[in-house]
Parts: sequence; structure tokens; C-alpha cells
Amino acid sequence: MQQGIIKKKNPHGVRVIPGFGLTFGVSAAMLGCLVLIPLASIIWSAGRLSPAQFWQVVTSRQIMSGYAVSLSCAFGAALINVLFGIILAWVLVRYEFPGKRILDGMIELPFALPTAVAGISLTTLYSDQGWIGSLFAKAGIKIAYTKAGIMIAMVFVGIPFVVRSVQPVLEKFDRGYEEAAMMLGAGRTKTFFRIIFPEIFPAVLAGFGLAFARGIGEYGSVVFIAGNIPFKTQIAPLLIMSKLEQYKYADATAIAVVLLVLSFVVMFLINWIQIRMQRFNDGGEKGASLKKVIEPFEKDGHSPVKILLIIISMVFLIVMMVLPLMLVISGALKEGWNAYQHAIFDEYTVKALKLTIIATVTAVVVNTIFGIFAAILISKYSFRGRQVLATLIDIPFSISPVIAGLVFSLTFGNLGWMGGFLQSHNIKIVFAVPGVLLATIFVTFPFVFRELLPVLQAQGKDEEEAAALMGAGKWRIFSKITFPHMKWALLYGVVLCTARAMGEFGAVSVISGHLRGVTNTLPLHVEILYNEFNTTAAFAVSSLLVLMAVIILILRSVIVAAGERRQ
Repeated sequence: MQQGIIKKKNPHGVRVIPGFGLTFGVSAAMLGCLVLIPLASIIWSAGRLSPAQFWQVVTSRQIMSGYAVSLSCAFGAALINVLFGIILAWVLVRYEFPGKRILDGMIELPFALPTAVAGISLTTLYSDQGWIGSLFAKAGIKIAYTKAGIMIAMVFVGIPFVVRSVQPVLEKFDRGYEEAAMMLGAGRTKTFFRIIFPEIFPAVLAGFGLAFARGIGEYGSVVFIAGNIPFKTQIAPLLIMSKLEQYKYADATAIAVVLLVLSFVVMFLINWIQIRMQRFNDGGEKGASLKKVIEPFEKDGHSPVKILLIIISMVFLIVMMVLPLMLVISGALKEGWNAYQHAIFDEYTVKALKLTIIATVTAVVVNTIFGIFAAILISKYSFRGRQVLATLIDIPFSISPVIAGLVFSLTFGNLGWMGGFLQSHNIKIVFAVPGVLLATIFVTFPFVFRELLPVLQAQGKDEEEAAALMGAGKWRIFSKITFPHMKWALLYGVVLCTARAMGEFGAVSVISGHLRGVTNTLPLHVEILYNEFNTTAAFAVSSLLVLMAVIILILRSVIVAAGERRQ
């Protein structure tokens, strides 16, 4: 009845919910200042090159080799992630077994663990003298400093995207269709490929796209295990860093423009896929009541398929996530407790920790404010360009962190278009703390928004429209209706944003200048210690980041459990 009244009073899509101007203004202003204007600096800088010069740079043999390595390894890693991501999502949704909640929480580890720590631990693990690499070395197979090693690092950072894309769709899927197929004589394999897979395919494709985009731009976890061998293991982001170190800013910009365009195309396709997925989600809600009546067609029991899939899931997570963490802890304590204490209480370690905390808190506060306004704008109001706006917000997801650092250097550096103004007023951003803060905000920009958006879209806007028609103002509607629906998703988004900000490496590496005790965060301090061959201290500092990551994962599990109980 209430919906019918709303439709009569809102016949042509006239906005009933107040606050469109405020949410649009805040979202557009923050998006423009923190993302779009810095990104425009790349276009501005690339404009200094003539078309012939630009083409010469991006098609040179070394650069083309870098593109080929990045794209081929990212594509292969995304395919592997699809295979294991489907298995992990299936096991987490369909089976009950001891340790299931721990396994579910570990999926988020690549989000929480700093990429520099992941890169160092994976390199050590898969080197010829490593726990796993030595086993392959006996058979003449080399992993570290090859494309295989690059793919392993990309699999590590990309697996959560596939699992978290497929998992909610499997949870909503009406299992009555499976029972009907089984009653008609279809086997489990045929039922999966004919009934289940077509329904989860859009989610699989979206997860593949996100993992692929993350792999293309990945730097921190890859830079250590790649080895930077020209024409063999040089990835495109690594070439950008090399050009910057050689002060060839024009070449670095040209490479970045190509990756930026590719990132935008990938994210636009992902958003388009997610719109198509909405049809399934709507249908899933309508058929949800069948789940309460129809018994699942597959009992848990101890079927061979169930046992095999659980074993595959456990082995995958142990090899990809548990062993690297164990390696960090053992490496940190290798020379004893005194050496460990000396490393973590070192003056530069303490200063790096303080800056990491400051950057993390700043990024979380800014991105939480933006995420709330932008999620309400996209989910509650219809306007032209909404899809483009959502795609622009998502760009930092797929863009290489190296490019994120580069855009601020091109904006605020001495050669940037604002460099002269900042110098004349004695304001320093690049190679200073403000640059570190801006880079951290940029790479974590979409995290809170992306956690809030699906929750608010699922809620719809009927309640807000009804309240508005009864005279409620925008702040009352937000506090009494919108916020209670999204508070658990907001907490979850804050946790993920904290994890990503805490471990940021690539963007901060470009803009910080690696000034020890001034602009070094913990991940950068780990890199310096590792490059100085002080591996014990590097692993000791890494253990601090691991501890923080574990705490974040525990918080994530508590929040998810509390949200489930509340529902």
C-alpha cells in the first residue's frame, strides 16, 4: 500500500528523498580533488609528448615486453584464482566442518597483509633455498625470479576478489533447482555446469576481472619475486619505477597512461557485469522462501567429493597464506629474542610505525566520510552519469599503486603544474608527510564505498521515500533509517580500509623519497632492511605488520558474526 502511494506521488522519477544536492556535492568534490584532478595530471604531462614521441615510448621493445609480462601473468593468475576461488566459495557455502570460520577469515589475509611483506615472504619461500622452492629446484624447476613466481604473487593478492564475488551469489541461490535437476536424472557434475554455473557466471566473471585488474597493477608483492630481469620478468609498473629513478618522467607518464586506460576499461566492464548480476539478485530474493521448504539435495555427510574439496581448499590456503606467515615469524626469531627486540624498538622502526598509524587514521576518516555520501548518492538517487561516476570511484581499485604515487608527483612535485605555486609558498608535499597521506587516501579510496553500496542497494529506497513524504528531513532519515541498515557494512569497510592503508607500499614508495625516519612507513622500512641484506630485522618488522593484520582479521570475523546474529 505504501509503495503504491509513493508511485502515485513520484510518477516520473522525481526525487522524493531530500539530500541529493548535499550527497552529490560532497561526493563530486572529494572525488575530483582526491582522484580526478591528480589523474588529470597524467594526461597533462603526457600532453607534453607529441603523438609520435608517445607512440615511440609505449611501443618500444622493452615497454612492450613489460606489458606482455604483466598482462600474461595477470591473466594466468586470474584463471587460477577462478578455479580455486569457486572451490573455496563452494566449500564455505555448502559444507560445515571444523575450522570453517578460520578458513573464511583467512580469505581476507591478502587484503590485510602488506604487499611488501607478502613479496618478501613469497620470494624467500619459493627461492631455490626456500621451503617450497628447494623442492622444485631438485627437479630443475625455478620459481622465484621467473614468470611462475610473478603469477604466484598475483594469485596471492587476487584470490579474495573471486571468492568474495562468488560466495554471496551461491548463498542466495535457490537449491530447489538443483533438487529438481537431480530428480530428473542429472548427475552432480551435469547439475553444476547446467544449473549452478550459469547463475554464478556473472559473479565469476566479475571476480576474474577484479583479480585480473589487480594483477596488472600489482607492484609491492611482485617487485621482490620478479627479479626485474629485462625482457623476462620486468612488469609494467616496475618499468614506471625504473623510468622515475632515471628521471625520465615523460616515459613513465606514457606507460602510466596506457595502464590507466586499460584500468578504466576493465573497471567499466566489471560495473556493467554487476548491473547484469542485479537481475539474478532480485530473482534470488523472490525465491528465498523455497530454501526454507526444500531440503538441500546434497547432505554434508562424508562424501568423497566433500572431503576432496575441503582438502584442496586447506592445502591451497596453507601453501599460499599460512606458510608465508610462518616464514615471517621464524625469520624474525632466527637470531634470538634480543635481536628481535632490537629491531622492533629501533628508532627508525618506531618512527615508521607512528607515520603508518597517522596515514592509516587519516585515510580511514577521509574515505569513511566519502564512502557514506557516495554510497547514498549511487543507491538512493537516479541521475545521468551514475554508472560512470561509480566506475570513476572504482579506478583506484585497479590502477597500479605506482601510478597512484606518480599522479601526485606530477601534480605537486617541482615539475608538476602546482609545483611552482607550492614552492613559492614554501609548501612541501612530495617527499614529505602530506604526500604519504594523499597517496594512502588514494589507494584506499573505494573500500568503504564498495562495502556500503550493495547493502544500501539491497535495502532499496521505499522506507526513505515514505519517511520523506511524511515530512522527515534528510538528517533524520539518515540517522533513523539509512544508518541502522548499513552500520555493520560500514564497520566492515572501515576494517578493510584500515588493513589496506596500513600495508600500502607502491604509491608511498614513489612519493615518499624513502627518507629514513621522516617519510618511511613500516612497509618501506621493511624494504630498506631487506635491500640492506638485514633479513632478520626485515622479518622482525614484518612480524609487526603480520600481527596487525591478524588483529584486523579477528575484528573482521567479530563484525561479521555480530552482523549475522543481528540479522
